[in-house]
Amino acid sequence: MNPQVGQVYARRRSGKAEVVRVTAVAGEWVEFQFLHGPTRSMRIGSGRCKGKNFAAAGWEPAAERDDYSDLDGATRYGTFRVLDTKGEPILRCSAKRAAFYLRKGYARAVGPDVLQFTDPRTEERLRELYLGGFTEFFMEVKNDRCVCCGATADLTRHHVVPKRHKRNVPQPWRSCLSNVLFVCGPCHRTYEEAPEPEAPPGGDWRAYVWAWRDHFRTVLRPRFLPPGWDIISVQNFDALGAG
Repeated sequence: MNPQVGQVYARRRSGKAEVVRVTAVAGEWVEFQFLHGPTRSMRIGSGRCKGKNFAAAGWEPAAERDDYSDLDGATRYGTFRVLDTKGEPILRCSAKRAAFYLRKGYARAVGPDVLQFTDPRTEERLRELYLGGFTEFFMEVKNDRCVCCGATADLTRHHVVPKRHKRNVPQPWRSCLSNVLFVCGPCHRTYEEAPEPEAPPGGDWRAYVWAWRDHFRTVLRPRFLPPGWDIISVQNFDALGAG
């Protein structure tokens, strides 16, 4: 890529978009002005780097506009509707999970962003884990807005039990959790500024994760949680092979 003077370029860094306009290209050097980005970038205002480094830094041409805030936040990948072997919709999965099903031959594509299970054992395993309770929660699109305020931009993946504490939940119970919710940047900062709950690890793992769930609800009072959500998603613990 050869940066062009006057062209706007954007990239994503740790969930925050940076947007620049190239102001000059002189020899091997590219100069640019920040139009949008983290506080530090906007405070600096402008920068310069070698053209080869600019090209390798992930910048992509972007349209010029007044507001770039919708570029902030986590990358939102498409989701897939999944049909059972009889053709009835039972759940919605991530693009990553859909790729896994296709790669393993557990499902086949039957339409745009629609898969159908071809292996009844996969479907039976899921029905066993969730006791057949494929409620509306399983069909919800869960990455389209902040579960707290409803904002649709600057979304981050929020871990209800933080990653640094998730190790306190032993396996196989750790895989029982529906632990990720989408929260906008302002709501996430509000949450991070609140003291952590008094949730000592050890003992009953369910009490531990419920303490974090209740803390999240108390601090942010989410109004747009997917219907039927709870942090513990699996219902049949015996099916995980523990007891």
